[in-house]
Amino acid sequence: MMTVMTYDDATIAPRPLVNLRDLGGITVEGGRVRPAVLWRGDDPTVSPRDEIAALAAQGLTAVLDLRSTPEVIRSPHRAVAELGVSAHHLPLAETAVNPLALVEAAPAVRSPADVGRWYAGLVRGHIHEVAEGLEIIGTSPGGVLFHCAAGKDRTGILAAVVLLLLGADHSEIVEDYARTEQNLVAIFERLRMTAYTAPDDDAEDAKRAADFFASGHPLLSATADSMDSMISELGGAGGIRDLLRRETDPSTLSESLHAKLVE
Repeated sequence: MMTVMTYDDATIAPRPLVNLRDLGGITVEGGRVRPAVLWRGDDPTVSPRDEIAALAAQGLTAVLDLRSTPEVIRSPHRAVAELGVSAHHLPLAETAVNPLALVEAAPAVRSPADVGRWYAGLVRGHIHEVAEGLEIIGTSPGGVLFHCAAGKDRTGILAAVVLLLLGADHSEIVEDYARTEQNLVAIFERLRMTAYTAPDDDAEDAKRAADFFASGHPLLSATADSMDSMISELGGAGGIRDLLRRETDPSTLSESLHAKLVE
């Protein structure tokens, strides 16, 4: 689904991104990822308008929103055509409006390895959206930013898939994922201050949310073990290609990604 990139600074106080990074410079087969062609991040729909405008000035032309439909519906944004950035909604999970919903969506997650297995299940269950996202990344005329709410789980999944198809070393993929760990305090504070991600106004839900954040649950981390587990569970790049064959020709897709992203 494509719309115009959307913002509404009047609805919620704008908050700069805290988990944005350019994947440029990562070593892949045949070279490195070009700078300013592929960014990953937390939710830009509550960013200051000038922050996104600055990315557009660097060449950003498309945004992939990996959040669930409930998140997008509750998001405080509206169309702003003058930025010239197209938005594509490609949900990688059906429910993830707040941390409690996230845990309820993955009740079996009890360890970092479980997180990785849950990630692998999201890839398998949403391979259509994954394939569409890869197609957009490979064919958009300019740079692409993909994001979820925190820029950790769903964003980490798509980053890993792209890097696997580009032939990045396993350690490079894990390192990129684990970089989010150092941003977690700022990420959760930004989410806490973003009204649409909060639990409904209920004292019991608020207490459960507080207890969850104090629990040290593995879904609140971005450890190397989680990404190791996902890659192993999927069977690496070969397993990703096998899944993509349900939707597209993975060889053609990989070629377009290399042509667009690698220098």
